[in-house]
Amino acid sequence: MKTAFHSFVVTLGCVLLPAACLAEGFTVEQVLSAPFPSGLTSASHAPRVAWVFDNKGERNIWVAGSPEFVPRQVTHYKGDDGQPIVSVRLTPDGKTVVYARGSEVNKAGTSANPQNLTKIPKQQAWAADVNGGQPRLLGDVGCDKEECEDLQISPDGKNVVWPAKKHLWIAPIDGKKKTEQLDELPGESDTPRWSPDGKRIAFRSDRKDHSYIGVLEPAPKKIVYLAPTTNRDAGPVWSPDSQQVAFIRQPGLESKRPLIPEFPRPWTLWIASAQSGEARELFRSGNAMEDSLPLFAFSSLQFTTAGRIIFASEKDGRNHLYSIATEGGAPQLLTPGDFDVEDVALSADKRSVLYSSNQNDVDRRHIWRVNATGGEPQALTRGETIEWSPVETSDGKTVSCLGSTATSPAMPYRITSSGRELIRAVIRAEK
Repeated sequence: MKTAFHSFVVTLGCVLLPAACLAEGFTVEQVLSAPFPSGLTSASHAPRVAWVFDNKGERNIWVAGSPEFVPRQVTHYKGDDGQPIVSVRLTPDGKTVVYARGSEVNKAGTSANPQNLTKIPKQQAWAADVNGGQPRLLGDVGCDKEECEDLQISPDGKNVVWPAKKHLWIAPIDGKKKTEQLDELPGESDTPRWSPDGKRIAFRSDRKDHSYIGVLEPAPKKIVYLAPTTNRDAGPVWSPDSQQVAFIRQPGLESKRPLIPEFPRPWTLWIASAQSGEARELFRSGNAMEDSLPLFAFSSLQFTTAGRIIFASEKDGRNHLYSIATEGGAPQLLTPGDFDVEDVALSADKRSVLYSSNQNDVDRRHIWRVNATGGEPQALTRGETIEWSPVETSDGKTVSCLGSTATSPAMPYRITSSGRELIRAVIRAEK
């Protein structure tokens, strides 16, 4: 049977060598059929990365690792069945990938069924060993919000927890036991985060007009709430020693407030003892429009091993990164300048952060690094390329990212001393 392999090679060659392709000729179909990567992630204790390739609607997970970063396909789903793969996570040893497959549910509690199957597909959590074998079903997800899938692997790599049906659920990654419900709290439990020692899980308990940050011990199923109020708390992140949790607090929702005119949305940064629940304020935003909680606030919040917490703020009109000592004090601006910061990720040693930014290149994003204690940010990529979604391997030797140019589609790359290097994947799809 004829395969699309030749078409993919021609397409990749065309987008990378446009001048040569103009001479040989290529089709619009070849240009539009290039695979698209997403969900780049790295293992915490192994030099391996994973991502999703969408090849003409056929979505599968790929991995690559040190030292050569030769990619290989892990899952082998066939055809465009309309079932997305998201929330991809690698176990700490990099040997197993966990992911959610299927769309969010609608108000009727059902997932999308674009193929009009008699049996409606479910959104489910799966695990697959990177060295081969069939994926293992871990349990149903069925969350009802955009990008609500949030699978979190325990530090020992044995269990995965996720929010579903308004509660938290846990399952062993080996698939040998059934999924277990962790809480029966009112409202909705989400945003689970394992403590680094693997003994507790921080999460948000959403009660609609207010929310709490709770710390749950799975074995006795005991919960400690962190300085609960009628405010809205969200975005828990753990300290490296598993003793403290930082989170963002916003005022409780006001009922019947008009949407127009737009109004400021102030916020504060708090740190709490995971044991006692006692908390104190570290940072308070201003009350101007530019002081409002930024779009990337939760994804940018990082607890470093340098005794500082990194957070995002737009108080100067641009989305920038700041760091503040866990003891408090004045925040330090890490990324000064007329540009914006996105895609923030901790380095392997948790003493610096990687991010994408249009610094010195207003039309393109590039990958940068800055220390949590300050100093001049370092550009890892530059030029007429575009890069985003940086991750660093656990040995600290390789930064990977997604990248493209004006004439080449998005692909996974690793960043070397001489620039970025394509992680070449051979995509085969039966016609």
